[in-house]
Amino acid sequence: MKVCEITVRRDLEAQELQMISHQASLFSSDVMFKYENLNLQLDAKSVLGMLLLPIRRGTKLTVQTKGKDELEALEHLILLLEKQDAPREQG
Repeated sequence: MKVCEITVRRDLEAQELQMISHQASLFSSDVMFKYENLNLQLDAKSVLGMLLLPIRRGTKLTVQTKGKDELEALEHLILLLEKQDAPREQG
């Protein structure tokens, strides 16, 4: 099992959450997001779950992967979350 914590710096929109869920489903490993402030754990491959519990600014997420490609899955999703976490350009 591999684990990494991240604090989200901006609200993620529904389209971004769907894309993150899709990317998680590309890996054979189990991928879980743990929401610290809500004491909840969510399957990141579940689009419905991702949309029901949106990721907001300041959310502390623990990304947990378990399986054959757990390291690759964790690294990919952390990079993806950090990319989504970057401020969007206005204009």
